[in-house]
Amino acid sequence: MKRVTGISLGVLGVGLLAGGSRLALGPFRADRVATITVGRGGFLRQVTAQGWLRAVKATPIVVPPGRPQKVAFLARDGAPVKAGEAVVLFDPYDAEKAAADGKADLRAAQSRKQKSQAELGKAELGLKADRTMAADDVDRAQSFVLEDETVFSRYEIIESSLDKTLAQSRAEAITGKLQASSRVSAAELALRRIEAGKAELTLKQAEKTLNSLRVEAPHDGLLILTRNWRAETAQVGDTMWAGQKVAEIPDLKSLEARVHVLEADAAGLAAGQKATVSIEGRPGESFGATVSRVEPMAKPRERESPVKYFEAILSLDRTESAFMRPGQKVTAEIRLEEVEDVIAIPRGAVFEKDGRRVVFKRNGARFEPVEVTVGRHSLSRVVIEKGLAAGDSIALRDPSLGASRIFGSADKAVSSGEARR
Repeated sequence: MKRVTGISLGVLGVGLLAGGSRLALGPFRADRVATITVGRGGFLRQVTAQGWLRAVKATPIVVPPGRPQKVAFLARDGAPVKAGEAVVLFDPYDAEKAAADGKADLRAAQSRKQKSQAELGKAELGLKADRTMAADDVDRAQSFVLEDETVFSRYEIIESSLDKTLAQSRAEAITGKLQASSRVSAAELALRRIEAGKAELTLKQAEKTLNSLRVEAPHDGLLILTRNWRAETAQVGDTMWAGQKVAEIPDLKSLEARVHVLEADAAGLAAGQKATVSIEGRPGESFGATVSRVEPMAKPRERESPVKYFEAILSLDRTESAFMRPGQKVTAEIRLEEVEDVIAIPRGAVFEKDGRRVVFKRNGARFEPVEVTVGRHSLSRVVIEKGLAAGDSIALRDPSLGASRIFGSADKAVSSGEARR
């Protein structure tokens, strides 16, 4: 009995193989193949993006000007604050040290300045005394010059003339030395004043920093800590630079969404496109939005990650202040491409045959391969520009795969029959 069964299955397999050869040469039967009837309608290509809400307008809270500061206290993210309430406190150690160093430098510079003034004044007094004595010597030499050759000898007359010339030269030299000393004194005093001014400026900056270590809320509102491109906020112990934004107090009447679109999915992303935004924790609710800005360069969201994203800003059609808050996570569906009155079919219904794109159109009880021209496409659907018309019925899978599966089952049956024999 087993032998007869094996022979029968073998014959069945051979028959199917022969039938399969005939199928490969002609239309495919439509038995047990899922189909759809195509029609004209709309086509939508959209992309999903993740992000969070932020305020369109906000009062920034920044690090005061001066030296870099280390955060010692930071108010809680999302906490309500009152005007004058401390939102950031910076560590005073560096500022106090800078103030102490500035005071010491100022005292030293003032001491050097006073010492220079005293030394230069003393030298100037000595030169002035020498100049006075030289002037007296010139007066005496001019008053008692010997010129009468009948009374004085030639040697005495020459000696008197030389004394006069020497006195004049000595007076001129002392005058020049005094002038040079005055210029040196002025330069020395200017240098000391610069040193004192520099120390005084350092002290003023340190004192100003000490007075600005407490950053207060300018008005009542909700405090939102600033996030960097990795969505991280400042923490206690972080060093922050002058002018760096720490937080903001937003205007809750107008919010927008900041989302990130995967670079591979961002083809065609541009300002003006429509989107739908859903807020985390509010299932079933969605808000219309419009892409207002797209960053020109894709950037990674995590350090050393090769995956890049385009940042996009979505302007919300309306803001619900009752429950919308900056920092809430959102999911956006951005409509990249939307057209009407086209034929769009499932992407899996298009096949590659001999380098051509074809669909299997039903013709009675059989399927015939029809070459098509493909246009726009999304992850799940594709627009057919040529080759199909509204009302055509097409296969959702390759009908020839059914024959292949039968062939495989028959081969197994033949092998099983031969084994039993």
